[in-house]
Amino acid sequence: MTDKIADSLRKTFDRILADLLKATRASRTTLRLDDARYGFDVSDVAAEALAPGQNSLRGQTSINQRAAATARWVEENRRLLVQHDLSRGEPRAPEALIRLYGVKAQMLAPIERAGRLDGWISVHEAGASRQWTAQDQAAVLEAAKRVLSALA
Repeated sequence: MTDKIADSLRKTFDRILADLLKATRASRTTLRLDDARYGFDVSDVAAEALAPGQNSLRGQTSINQRAAATARWVEENRRLLVQHDLSRGEPRAPEALIRLYGVKAQMLAPIERAGRLDGWISVHEAGASRQWTAQDQAAVLEAAKRVLSALA
């Protein structure tokens, strides 16, 4: 029964991220989530949507996600992290994300339950640095609400 629920959640999450990808016109959207009941762990993406030509992060577990400066920032601040240009500024994104996946700009929205940071949604831009608009930011926050609703 738990596997069926996990599969259903993955499909729901994939739809949410596909909607977010379309709304932001980004390169990639991902959900990282800790929920042992369904086999989700932030070390790997629970869901993902990709623009044509973008490489998937599924199964790419070499980055210690919780130790990344960006994840620590989201943990400490519990609000949307907006980074227009990853070549400068703090917190520093994981070098592998920049070097291997070519990410130039990103947003991270917290998934918080019962006072815990259980994960986050990432929106990546690989083409160039970009100014994330108020609409982009609202879209990722709405996606986070939809994820929380699906988990309720």
